Amino acid sequence: MAEVAARFKLTPKTVRNRMYAGTWRRGEHWFARPGIGPRFKWSTIVRWVEGGAEEQGRGDGLAYVGLPRVDRRRRRAV
Repeated sequence: MAEVAARFKLTPKTVRNRMYAGTWRRGEHWFARPGIGPRFKWSTIVRWVEGGAEEQGRGDGLAYVGLPRVDRRRRRAV
């Protein structure tokens, strides 16, 4: 992840945001195996950069499918 951030002059947080927002999709642009961090398929990332606006990723939030929902409501102290 740090290599991609350095090449694009981004912060690692921006790279993570793009991964989990669905701009760079798991299995297509990056993958992760147990015990190692995310690894990027550089040829696919280059194709994404060269593709410009046509391949901006999914806007439907499918990167979050299968993740448990977190209830963020505050509980009042009684």
